[in-house]
Amino acid sequence: MTAKIDGDPELKLKGQLGSYNQRDVVAAAKGMITDQLGVGLTWAKFDRDGYGTNLTTGAEHYDKDVSAARATVEFTPSDALFFRLAGDIVTDRSNPRHGHRETPALNVLGQPIPGGEVLSDVYDTKAGSGDHNLVEARGVSLLGEWNVSDAITLKSITAYRAGETEGTIDFDTLPAAILDIPARYNDHQFTQELQLLYTGDRVQAVAGLFYLNATAAGAFDTIVSQANLTIATAGHVDTESWSAFADVSVDVTDRLSLSVGGRYTRDEKTGDVYRQNFTGLRSPLFGNATAVPGLVRSDFVSEDTYEKFTPRVSASYDVSDDLTGYVSYSQGFKSGGFDMRADAILTPSSRDGYQPETVDSYEGGLKGYFFDRRLSLNTAVFYAQYKDQQVTLQTPVGASIASQVLNVGESHMTGFEVEGLATLTDALSFNFAVGYIKAEFDEYRALDLTTTPPAIRDFSDSRVFQNTPEWTGNFGFTYVRDMGDHGKISFIPMASYRSSFSMFEIPSILDQDDYWLVDASLTWTTADEKYRIGLHGRNLTDETYRVGGYNFPQSAGVLFGNSVNAFYGPPRTVTLSLEAKF
Repeated sequence: MTAKIDGDPELKLKGQLGSYNQRDVVAAAKGMITDQLGVGLTWAKFDRDGYGTNLTTGAEHYDKDVSAARATVEFTPSDALFFRLAGDIVTDRSNPRHGHRETPALNVLGQPIPGGEVLSDVYDTKAGSGDHNLVEARGVSLLGEWNVSDAITLKSITAYRAGETEGTIDFDTLPAAILDIPARYNDHQFTQELQLLYTGDRVQAVAGLFYLNATAAGAFDTIVSQANLTIATAGHVDTESWSAFADVSVDVTDRLSLSVGGRYTRDEKTGDVYRQNFTGLRSPLFGNATAVPGLVRSDFVSEDTYEKFTPRVSASYDVSDDLTGYVSYSQGFKSGGFDMRADAILTPSSRDGYQPETVDSYEGGLKGYFFDRRLSLNTAVFYAQYKDQQVTLQTPVGASIASQVLNVGESHMTGFEVEGLATLTDALSFNFAVGYIKAEFDEYRALDLTTTPPAIRDFSDSRVFQNTPEWTGNFGFTYVRDMGDHGKISFIPMASYRSSFSMFEIPSILDQDDYWLVDASLTWTTADEKYRIGLHGRNLTDETYRVGGYNFPQSAGVLFGNSVNAFYGPPRTVTLSLEAKF
């Protein structure tokens, strides 16, 4: 929750200079205009050259050009009433990231495409689909609070958000439009939430209503130059959602607490999907009026309603003043909907959309202090069972791509987490966290496009959870040297670990091996904490690791140029930061 504006006026300035010509500035000011009226303003600009270069256009690749602003006005007409009006905007003009080709480019005959070699620098590209990219998000919200009594508070939260995106995805990462996707998207949503909060001696409760009215729309071309073909896609999904929720916590005894809650949700969705072949590079949707219309692949409007009640219950018990145990059960609900990329010819069932996904989650753990509170530990074990699990698939079929959001079936995951903080001396502490998760599909029913005719079958024995490493962990030290009137120095080295994982449900050459990331920070803070200077190193071992990718290999779609590419995490960077408070 955002802290209320109070006290003396305050101005904060922060600047950062770093590797790759990083230049960041953040300015924030807040203060009371009158006893009842407070104002807050924040402005930020983040700039950085690219980690690599687009060798076709000469543009920076993996650069940053982001600006953001936020304004807040708070009004407290009485001790019982409070209002906050806030607005924000974020604009990202960074160049599009096209990825790094992981395999040599091949033409429709399986022959190497000149210049389609794997580049030595993972941050470089040869993409020719353009360097224009614009992402903008903005919103406004109004919070109202009425403290009816010491025990009862009423809240109203009204908000509106909207955003637009214009950009391009160059799947083949080559100058030619072997597989290019120019695209634009826009969305907007209105939400209204009402809450009633109760705080008593042994009972705490919250109940409320929530309403959402939203539209998500977009259009894109799939350009396949080797077939002189463009597949134009456009559509939107309208959503109207209502929900009611309540949660009550009771201190049964001084040591035992019980909590029970639930939420009822009803979503009404309408999907409008259009998809058509055109002869030529780009369709009329993106300025090519001479493109020759061809087969209409999708042109439908479908609607459906999804509703669900999801419960939650938990109990906690204070074994001692320093040790608490807890258990909990909750059910989650992910609404159904319609795929705006649906191809009604390749996958006729996509007209019907996909159904909701549910998950039953169980968790238990212990939290407490040991060795005279010099060690704190939080432990948890969990189990989750997914039903009607939603998975997005994009499968190359000839010169087209079959896009499907399917309820593939069921899965489960088990695991545990341990995190702790040990105070070794008055100046030195050690923190750590370890997590383990085992996720498996019990059923994965999808369309087998290799059979004639295509048929649904169970792929659970050959599918894995994407982006889900079995082991994750991090540890670090914090050393603080107090120098009295000369301030204090803090040194914080840290390391994090991720075990190997698959980028998609089907294992591929894009799968990432396990890796470590090592960071460190050294800061000096004045005694009055008004000024701070820091030196920060990230990925100090210069580890190369994938964070995403696209997989359209030659064996799956010969017209797509053997387009297998990956996106990589930041290389080693060093940043100098300066902060001041007035």
